Amino acid sequence: MPAPVVITDGDGVEAGTAGNPLVVDATVSIAANSTVDLNRVAGTATAVNNGTASAGAQRVVIASDNTPFAVKIDQTTPGTTNLVALAANQSVNVAQINGVATTMGNGASGTGVQRVTIASDSTGTINVRNVSAAAYETVAAGQTAQVLGGSGATGDTLIGLLVVPATTSPGNVIILDNATSITVFTGGASSVSNLVPFWIAIGAQSVSGAWKVTTGSNVSVVAVGNFSA
Repeated sequence: MPAPVVITDGDGVEAGTAGNPLVVDATVSIAANSTVDLNRVAGTATAVNNGTASAGAQRVVIASDNTPFAVKIDQTTPGTTNLVALAANQSVNVAQINGVATTMGNGASGTGVQRVTIASDSTGTINVRNVSAAAYETVAAGQTAQVLGGSGATGDTLIGLLVVPATTSPGNVIILDNATSITVFTGGASSVSNLVPFWIAIGAQSVSGAWKVTTGSNVSVVAVGNFSA
């Protein structure tokens, strides 16, 4: 068996002992693809497995040209985790509005109903009518400013008039918002080709008093709307 090798310092004292340790100042290279156990990050034990960030967790970034990948977010407390952007044209089920269950179907307004407005440049036509509560009143031919309803009042709604000509040359039909006169059918010689009744849509509320109707000769009407008793 060969004799052990003893390393001594410049004074001939054995090196590598507790009293005279051997200090090696050298650069050590790790072979390519070597297995390394990373047990500390910035002097702190490496954080492993799932959990919160800590001094032992290394910060990472996702490259701007990274291939897209799915990310699972467990949002157990709404509003406390990262914002999530939905893909374009994604289907969404609106279950709540303003924190309240969405109101569906016909019915009264509530906190679950989103307020909407009609654009000032909208080209559509909207007819607002309370048809379920509408009443009708007949106006014979030759009547002057007949009040619709018992007394009528501001805010009454006139949905429309069913005009019933008795000849093909009937008289005119005029509606009045209290004192404001509006001709809705001019009438006159051969103004209609037959005696079939026809409908004139109004869809307006009175602003100055009761609705009234004036009829000429040989023409009567059926007024439909909401009139004050």
